[in-house]
Amino acid sequence: MTGRRKASEMNRRNPMMNENGTAMVIALLALIVLTILGTLFLAQTKTETQIAGLDQRSNQALMHAEAGYAEVLARMSDSKDSVNYMGPQAYGWTTQQGWGRYLVLANGNSSQDPNRSRTGSDGLDNDLDGTVDESGEVYPETLTRQGGNAINYPWVQVHYKLNATNQVILFGDSDRNMNTPPQANLTWGLPIIVITARGGQGSSRRTVEVEAVRPPFEIPDGAIYTEVDNFKFNGTQFLVSGKDHDPVTGAVIVGNPEVPGMLTTGNPGNISGALSGQQTNNIEGMGAEPSVSRATVDVNLQTLHDTYMAQRQVTLKADTTISGVSFGDLDHYTCVYCPGNLHVSGNTTGGGILIVDGDITFSGSFTWYGVVLVMGSVTFTGGGAGIHVYGSVLTKGGMNQEVVGGNADIFYSTQALNRLTALSPYVVYNWREL
Repeated sequence: MTGRRKASEMNRRNPMMNENGTAMVIALLALIVLTILGTLFLAQTKTETQIAGLDQRSNQALMHAEAGYAEVLARMSDSKDSVNYMGPQAYGWTTQQGWGRYLVLANGNSSQDPNRSRTGSDGLDNDLDGTVDESGEVYPETLTRQGGNAINYPWVQVHYKLNATNQVILFGDSDRNMNTPPQANLTWGLPIIVITARGGQGSSRRTVEVEAVRPPFEIPDGAIYTEVDNFKFNGTQFLVSGKDHDPVTGAVIVGNPEVPGMLTTGNPGNISGALSGQQTNNIEGMGAEPSVSRATVDVNLQTLHDTYMAQRQVTLKADTTISGVSFGDLDHYTCVYCPGNLHVSGNTTGGGILIVDGDITFSGSFTWYGVVLVMGSVTFTGGGAGIHVYGSVLTKGGMNQEVVGGNADIFYSTQALNRLTALSPYVVYNWREL
């Protein structure tokens, strides 16, 4: 009894020595800590999952916006596609500066554009109805060509890029120098277009704005560019002119600069020497007659051939003769390709670029706006109403001698050449997110 009493008294004197329930307290504390850590881990995991989900939806919304402007670019590239084309009237920017269009997933979606109402006060005829800034004037809508499971780009807006005085800004080789890059200008090329696209995925929305251009079709300034100098000239009825001609009237445009009638990477003296005295003034243009100069740029005709041959819209049979065929006109350019020799016997017209892998012979009436690119030799013998090319003839030359004669007129024309840019697909020039 005495010992137990002493022990009890000692425990009361030193409570730290009483360990009854300590293990349970420690276990409870550990459980609480683990529970807190688990809760924090779950909260962090949930947050990270939400962030990852938001990031994924945001990226998908951005990709949807990019898909939106891609459809616009595709549907503005070919004006001859009456089903899908949504662009402006060809070459109408000088009189239709206010042109614009919405591509929408559903009718009325353009109302989601926060800048939609700006067209009502921009001083332009945006819906091309002949009235400027009428009440409720907005760009018209065009429905997407997507089928089921459509990518979510509710609206995409496209319009010409304008300067402060509402002039359409063009992109092209304004200094007519192939050694300098094309640039924005007001005189040469085709319009820069501005596309704003809104993409969506879930609650995420992304908006991008791009500027798109058609890369210019660049060739040396001359009525004929040739990589050979073995020419034969027949008669005095032909005319190779480096004066700038109006392709509609055929008249020389007064005041416009002249270029050489013929450019060659060979010896210009060999071409001039093949002319008789009465033929000398049949090659006119910059400088003294005959206007024949050495090309300052050696154009890779094979690269030019391959680039545009891949975009051919018409393919002829090799080693064939054509007559009475139309391949477009000044306002409707196309790319025509012949994989061999070609004989044009008469009554053939067209516009754009005519590419011939072999030799080409013209023996009947022929009118072409743009460029004739020949990887072999060229023979003009004329006949009928004659041969008229407004633009330029490019010839790589071959084993045969080049022949210019008959009623052949090769007229340099900046207007006809400028329109060749329409054969180039649109490419993105600038990109930014709004």
